[in-house]
This record gives sequence, C-alpha cells and structure tokens, in this order.
Amino acid sequence: MSSRIVDLDEERLRKCLVQVYQFQAGNCLPDEIMPRVMKKMGLDDEAAIDLIKSFIRLGWISTGNIKEKFFLRPGHIRSFPVVISARGLEKIR
Repeated sequence: MSSRIVDLDEERLRKCLVQVYQFQAGNCLPDEIMPRVMKKMGLDDEAAIDLIKSFIRLGWISTGNIKEKFFLRPGHIRSFPVVISARGLEKIR
C-alpha cells in the first residue's frame, strides 16, 4: 500500500482510519501508533505522510498544539502523535 494514499476515496480512507483507531484503542501512547500502522498497512514514510495529511484535511485527526510540519516529513512521521478527533470518531461509527 505504498502507493499514493492521497488518491484514495473517502470510503477507503475511512477503512484506514478504522485500523488506526484500533491501534489507538489498544495503545495508551499516541506517538507509538504510527510505527504499528505503517507496518500493518505496508506504508513507507511518504505514503504515511500522505495518509496523515488526508486525515488532517478531513478533520479526522486532532493536531492540537503539535507542530505538524515537524512530523510530516520522512524520518519523523513515525513519531506523529495520533489522536482521532470527534469528527473522525463519527466516521468510524
């Protein structure tokens, strides 16, 4: 799944969000989720960045006070603290 995630339709993105949520539900530390998601989905850094950017654009992930630009680059995306927003939770349910 290392192809361009950004080209996915909303339904496929929603399915990816469900997988991210499952990792979030089973893990108490938000910055440990991305490595597991990337491994499970077979994503490289660029594809993971595209996925997270899509989630942010759709409002499905809350970025709070974090500096997105720091994490949204190769080598740093694995430390991105994933927090699914209320809007994202609505899409899951």
